[in-house]
Amino acid sequence: MRSGALVVVSFALALPVGCGRSDFGIASGDGSADDTAGTDTEDTVGDTSMTMTNGDTDTSPTVTITSPDTSVTDTSPTTVSDSDTMTTFPTTDSDSDSITTFTTTDSDSDSDSITDSDSDSDSDSDTDTGELCNTDPECASTDPCFVGSCEDGQCALTVRDLDNDGESPPECGGQDCNDLNPNTFPGADEVCADGDDNDCNGVEDCFDPACEDVPNCGCSPSSEICDNGDDEDCDTAVDCNDADCQGTPACGCADGEDGLCVNGFDDDCDDDFDCDDADCAGDPACTCMGENEFCSDGSDDDCDLLIDCADPDCEGLFPCTCVGVPAPENCSDGVDNDCDELVDCADPQCAVSQACDDCSPEQCTGGDDEDCDGLIDCADEACVFDPNCAPQAEICNNDLDDDGDGAIDCDDDECFAVPVCQASQSNCGTAQSIFESGTFFGETTGNPNNTEGTCGGGAGEAVFRLVLFQPSHVVLDSVGSAFDTVLYVRAGSCAFGQELGCDDDSGGFMWSSRLDFTLLQPGIYFVFLDGYTIDPNFGPNEGEWQLNVEITEDPPEVCDDIIDNDGDVYADCGDPDCVAAPNCAGCVGGADPSAEFGVDNCTNGLDDDCDGASDCADEDCSASDFYVTECCDGEDENDNGIPDDFNCKCNNSNECGPGQMCYDHTADACGIPCTSFFGDVCPFVAPGSTCNEATDQCEF
Repeated sequence: MRSGALVVVSFALALPVGCGRSDFGIASGDGSADDTAGTDTEDTVGDTSMTMTNGDTDTSPTVTITSPDTSVTDTSPTTVSDSDTMTTFPTTDSDSDSITTFTTTDSDSDSDSITDSDSDSDSDSDTDTGELCNTDPECASTDPCFVGSCEDGQCALTVRDLDNDGESPPECGGQDCNDLNPNTFPGADEVCADGDDNDCNGVEDCFDPACEDVPNCGCSPSSEICDNGDDEDCDTAVDCNDADCQGTPACGCADGEDGLCVNGFDDDCDDDFDCDDADCAGDPACTCMGENEFCSDGSDDDCDLLIDCADPDCEGLFPCTCVGVPAPENCSDGVDNDCDELVDCADPQCAVSQACDDCSPEQCTGGDDEDCDGLIDCADEACVFDPNCAPQAEICNNDLDDDGDGAIDCDDDECFAVPVCQASQSNCGTAQSIFESGTFFGETTGNPNNTEGTCGGGAGEAVFRLVLFQPSHVVLDSVGSAFDTVLYVRAGSCAFGQELGCDDDSGGFMWSSRLDFTLLQPGIYFVFLDGYTIDPNFGPNEGEWQLNVEITEDPPEVCDDIIDNDGDVYADCGDPDCVAAPNCAGCVGGADPSAEFGVDNCTNGLDDDCDGASDCADEDCSASDFYVTECCDGEDENDNGIPDDFNCKCNNSNECGPGQMCYDHTADACGIPCTSFFGDVCPFVAPGSTCNEATDQCEF
């Protein structure tokens, strides 16, 4: 509970960078504000409330500034009265067979008494499917919230809790933020050296307040041991949930791979996966899946139920890509004439063409494309509700969307931990973690094009998760790769984080790429090694890749390059390391320099750090790229009720004014806690970050 006189200041942020705002609303006086989950309520008393606006629509975060007169009370959870709002609660199983039942209750107010309960009251035999097995993959469940396992030679189904920590993941009704690590669940103690967010508060290891001042925090990877309950290789997966342990005796081995040739595992522990295993030489799935799709022969050559241009394998290739000026669709030439990515009878423009007279409604069985859209049977949207196309457990390497969720193979989150997908590194869910300098190898052949950088990346990519625990100079290059590469790096979010750099051909050899970051602060970054494009005639830029990573932690400060080289936020003469440097000693009228941080140094008329700019003309006193009308002078220039607005640069919170803290994980600027805003201010403080309740500041 927070107590204090409530002052609510609303300010609009939906403006281009470079526009300061002066409109605001203030509610003041005695009273209280109840903060109810999902609903922000401000209560004021009498005629003491006042609202001022310039007429703009305000859709931005609102700040709550508290002082000692009133209280802000969190009354979560919110009660919602709506039609048929149903909540599913896991209940305790009483027969020790590890099956959790679910009861669905109707929480609305319309008295319709919708209740559905499934009670498990029988013996252990109700978990057995009757199927014999040797390994867990043989017992895959069609329901993603149930897991098949091999118990005493028979398949059994249990509610999904892959790490056996007693908590299911959110998508299955639980709150486990990582279902691959038994040391990670809400309420767990934070382990400060395993690379995982053990207590599920959104920050891990050195970034978690629980690890403050803990010596040697941060993960140093070593080879995974598959039976001790720890995560040695820092990939946040433990023991048999780690792809490195699949296909090892510790996690079970089948007698052979025969009959298990398309599940993505090395079932018989011989280091050969699926169709690469000699046991699968005669398997029909391997025979067909090994074929290449020819994009103009009218056949499904690789058995993925997709014909020619409807197959992603033909993306960007002629005749499936538009060449030249768009023209009316010719419905019988196998070419995308009008550049709408639909060819011949798959194009609505051909609906009345005589060339498409033989097309008829899709039958969903038989292996034919009756409606001429290039999609066969269950791959066709027309078959979504056909009984023959009921969702099945996702197979992670058959080019089919088996479970009907729109994600195919390794792009399906059910496949992220499958070894064949881990090896591909084809998306954010299968990114390989990097903690130290090294050279990494792999192949992008067949990887889908999920993301692109600003300088290219139209082909498939390999994704890496770069974790830094100290300020570091980082150099990346793709020298040694066998195709035209692109490198780009994002901060924070893998899919939507801010791009920090993108390069195509600066590697100095062939078509290699290179990025040199003088300084990256501690945090998580995502590195993409991508193919530049897909050539219409020669296909995608893909093949064997090499990523060379050089990380120099805590680099020394250079005192005359206008850069913060050592990551302490101070640059050149403003850095204590440079006070005695020849170009810095006595440079402030005979006095030694200091950082131009804080209101005092930003209003004294001196160039405290000898960088040629003083006070508000110094970037250290105008640190925000968004609130450009503000300066670190203790004043509220834009009249939004918040002095300085993230414009005071800082190394730590002692350099900030009363009630403010240093956002030292992102912006290195002073501001009130992000949790004091209604709405997330962080995208405006540091693009790509979000507010974290555990640290009260923005986190990537």
